[in-house]
Amino acid sequence: MTDRINPTALPPETLLELLRKGGFRALAEDDIKDMAEAGMPANADGTFNLIECTAWLLKEVGGNGSEPDQA
Repeated sequence: MTDRINPTALPPETLLELLRKGGFRALAEDDIKDMAEAGMPANADGTFNLIECTAWLLKEVGGNGSEPDQA
């Protein structure tokens, strides 16, 4: 059986790993918590939807490539 991830229910650690691989290399573990407190959408069980988080991050950076104030 292969390990699969559910992009609609990522644990914070997995979201952090994927964001780092996607270019947010300077993110620390507390940054995910900080972003969630700043409004990044989270599921009721504390997991994250990769699509919703990506949309939130893009909105936060305003599409200009700069880092969000919260990160």
